[in-house]
Amino acid sequence: MGATEGGTLNVLIAEDSEDDAMLIVRELRRGGYEPRMRRVDSAADMKEALENGQWDLIITDHNMPSFDSGDALRLAREHDPNIPFILVSGSIGEEIAVDAMKAGAHDYVMKDNLTRLLPAIRRELREAENRRAHQAAQARIHHMAYHDSLTGLVNRSEFERRLDEAVERAREDGEVHSLLYLDLDQFKLVNDSCGHLAGDELLRRLSRRLRQGIRDSDTLARLGGDEFGLLLMGCPTQEAEPVARSLIESLRDYAFVWGDRTFKVGASIGLVEIDGSRDSYALLSMADMACYSAKDRGRNRLQVYAEGDQELRQRRGEMQWVQRIQRALENDGLLLFWQRIQGLQEARGPGAYAGGRRRDHHPRPLHSRCRALQPDAGDRPLGHPQCPRPMAGPRGWCFRGRRNRQPVHQSLGDLAQ
Repeated sequence: MGATEGGTLNVLIAEDSEDDAMLIVRELRRGGYEPRMRRVDSAADMKEALENGQWDLIITDHNMPSFDSGDALRLAREHDPNIPFILVSGSIGEEIAVDAMKAGAHDYVMKDNLTRLLPAIRRELREAENRRAHQAAQARIHHMAYHDSLTGLVNRSEFERRLDEAVERAREDGEVHSLLYLDLDQFKLVNDSCGHLAGDELLRRLSRRLRQGIRDSDTLARLGGDEFGLLLMGCPTQEAEPVARSLIESLRDYAFVWGDRTFKVGASIGLVEIDGSRDSYALLSMADMACYSAKDRGRNRLQVYAEGDQELRQRRGEMQWVQRIQRALENDGLLLFWQRIQGLQEARGPGAYAGGRRRDHHPRPLHSRCRALQPDAGDRPLGHPQCPRPMAGPRGWCFRGRRNRQPVHQSLGDLAQ
């Protein structure tokens, strides 16, 4: 039975008269409650009772030798403003009662009219339940807005906000922080061979494992898919490197068991220092490039971003080409050219070679030096939302001796080659 309808009720009574306290207890029992009561008559006793007990209801007299209802109300609201607080007094005037209600008291009852006490208690207990339910719902909505629903970690938008704050602090106060970009190794194998349920469970478990290796002041976020971000506040590169290596070792030692199968996973990490000289967008891009450089060098590795690193510079150029090609696709900015290929032996039929070039006559063709295209977009046909338009040659083209005006659907990986 709920407290609003009867049952056990934990009641804290601030009252200097034990007889008056027992009258309140008797009234509660008459209403079907089983009160567990503690009586206090000083501020120190009340503070101790609030800190060490769980209370459903607080009832207080107004005038007591050691303190009054105003002191009791202040202590109660500091502890938990949702606990119903009711004044029961024989000498309180209406003006004082109104002031108490304005200060946060929920109701007042005169001692010579205790018949009002039970209806007031039931009403305020219901209101307290409603307040707590509303606050819990608000807390869930707030958490969902800033956290990943699968892992419970901070989500990308909140992570970027905190990264912006870290950059600003570095600029204003000279603090140095570190940004880690972590990508799981072999996650796709688990997802493809055992399904998304297994992949989701792996992400949850690894998130818990990663949290164990960082401080409360650090921010761990799921940025999307199997990628994570870690913000180490007040932690320069030389201190962040051991943290990153310990995370790699922790994940490398972990075995994920799903059914009768066991998987070994790992992680590659890119690290960049936050000194206030770059904005958050540039920092994420640099950490991402360093992470994928670590993957290229053998996985389960840490790569610290260095401005003069030739491989990282090359990858940055490749990523810029990915963005250029995607913009060209979105804006119908690619032309397809073809060239007839005729075999030296007549038995071999004619063929055709097709190649793409940007409409702005950029001198660099789309060739295989753009390695970044292949893993990121190699499976996306041009009908994909990121590649919305098929390419059509200006005058048609010939395949196997047949001319047509049908558009050719190629992937970005095909264009790169």
